Amino acid sequence: MLSLWQKYILLVGVHNNLPADEKSRIKIVNRIAFFISLLTLVYVVVNRFTDARNPLVQHFSSTDIVNIGAMTLIFPMLTLNYFGFYKLARYLMLLFLFILFLSNALTIGKPYRTELYFLPLAAMAFVIIKDRWVLIFFFLLCLVGYALVAKQVLELNSSLDVVSPTLFIRLLIAFTMLFFIIYFLKLEANRYQDEIEVKNSQLMLEKEEMEKINFTKDKIFSIISHDLRSPIASLKSLLTLLNDDTIGKEDFKKATLGLEKQVHQLSSSLDELLTWSKAQLHGINPMPEEVKLREAVMQVVNVLKLSARDKGIIITTNLDPYLAVWCDPNMLHSVLTNLISNAIKFTPIGGAISIASTEEQAWVTFRVEDTGLGIKAENIARILNPTELFTTRGTNNEKGTGLGLAMCAEFIQKNKGELRIESEDGKGSRFIVKLPTASADASLS
Repeated sequence: MLSLWQKYILLVGVHNNLPADEKSRIKIVNRIAFFISLLTLVYVVVNRFTDARNPLVQHFSSTDIVNIGAMTLIFPMLTLNYFGFYKLARYLMLLFLFILFLSNALTIGKPYRTELYFLPLAAMAFVIIKDRWVLIFFFLLCLVGYALVAKQVLELNSSLDVVSPTLFIRLLIAFTMLFFIIYFLKLEANRYQDEIEVKNSQLMLEKEEMEKINFTKDKIFSIISHDLRSPIASLKSLLTLLNDDTIGKEDFKKATLGLEKQVHQLSSSLDELLTWSKAQLHGINPMPEEVKLREAVMQVVNVLKLSARDKGIIITTNLDPYLAVWCDPNMLHSVLTNLISNAIKFTPIGGAISIASTEEQAWVTFRVEDTGLGIKAENIARILNPTELFTTRGTNNEKGTGLGLAMCAEFIQKNKGELRIESEDGKGSRFIVKLPTASADASLS
């Protein structure tokens, strides 16, 4: 819970999207405006009621009017900051305080009174003004104000005339020294702040990198511990039965068929995991070259056709044999393997998968479409999120790592392409990949 001080004064106009130095200047302006209003109120009350004259019959002077303005300074400053007029709030506050101090000093006409306030006012400008030329202008304005007051004080107090001939020169020297002292301090503070921000940025990058490494490590251990356990346990049981001569040749053959499927599925998961972990831990930079799309697709289809045949799935292709894309061939192979194996995984027995391509200007678009289970609309974003690793079992209870499609999206993006998913729950899915043609590489690079 924010305190009343923070909510209604200190943090007025401060937003999270502002830079840290801007937030600091806004809070400083709010603080200064509040305390000047408070101090001026105390000054006016004490001054009027300690005057030798009857305070009830005193008349208001022009100075009193300026003091009343100072008492209400907090309200326009907070209003301007609230609506985002940050620079205007700072300039008006400094200008108003300059007029306040100058009018009081000229009215009083006595040495060592209000004119001394020009020094902290000049220093205040360094804190809340960023523009160098505005800062110099206001500093010179304070110097002129101080000189005007000093000149009047000397004229009204003849005993001080001995210091008048070189007054302006000494004031100029004093203000110049003050300017450079504070200016160099500000430069050093800014340099130190920049170093802190650079180190903070480095720490944030290192933190993100460590979180990515930890996430990758946890995922590797999770997949290895779960996916390896089942086939290894099956293999161990089978070998025990074989050693004890408690299993016949036909039973052994049947058992190895199921074990072969488990090992094949595990091999695919490990390949996918190793490719993904390498991309996360070391980064993979694409090495694009001209790739014949039909050859790349048929290479993957020939590897996966046994899995499709086991489920009675028909794979058809409609690909131009001369159509070429410009991409990393290894990344394209990983993308095609994931898309086609996913289509097989989520298509029921007797279903169909089609792969087709089209060319339009500088782009090649190919689609992997199935008659499978489809994807719910709310799950598409989850599938593409590499940190969620959302996965479901296939139509034959096949397991997955949840890495495949997120990795596909990343690899396609690295090759200047895009992945789009069109699906309806229960009505199949269409995965659309867009990649640059080989002839378009020069214009895209």
